Amino acid sequence: MTKEVCIELDEKLYEEIQSVRNKGHSLVDIIKAGLEKLVSKESKLVEYTECGKQAPFSYKWPKGEEVFDEALCFNVGGDIYYIAYGHRVTYGSKRRYVIVFRKSRRGKRLTPIVEFAGTDDWSETKKVASLIKKPDNKYARISEVEKIPVYTKLKDYIKEHSTVIKEGKKDHAALVVREDDYEKILYYAVQRYKHKSIPK
Repeated sequence: MTKEVCIELDEKLYEEIQSVRNKGHSLVDIIKAGLEKLVSKESKLVEYTECGKQAPFSYKWPKGEEVFDEALCFNVGGDIYYIAYGHRVTYGSKRRYVIVFRKSRRGKRLTPIVEFAGTDDWSETKKVASLIKKPDNKYARISEVEKIPVYTKLKDYIKEHSTVIKEGKKDHAALVVREDDYEKILYYAVQRYKHKSIPK
């Protein structure tokens, strides 16, 4: 005899369950084994530890200084990354804006690595989108992403940019995640930094 159970989930938990299900586990498996146990079995995209918060946080661009509400510090394999949160007018309106910076090994310089803009439904979902770039630094089209091996692990979170930001780039790939999904954001930033560091 079987019985049906209905539960309400927040979006983050729902995404974690879907991620585990996409790897072949059924809902029954998840209930029996426990979500955390199954998630821990899967290798992490990137290992990191939090190392503080800076609020406000500023960065000097060639055309002037930009001030962010705050920046969270992360140690990723000995390298320091900051995820800075603010707002900026882009894609036709004022949006949530998130930039990942990498600190130089000598600690004297910050380099912007990737940028995310709030999706059209950010106020409800807290999701942000970043146009994906290929190793040659050109924007990747949806049809090209599967040819870039390092993004295979993010495939469930890659969408056409204009489907999440109406004024966005059509037929172009974007990583769409919650702004507090540090693991995916940092993994993406690390891969982008590696591409930028490859001699041209």
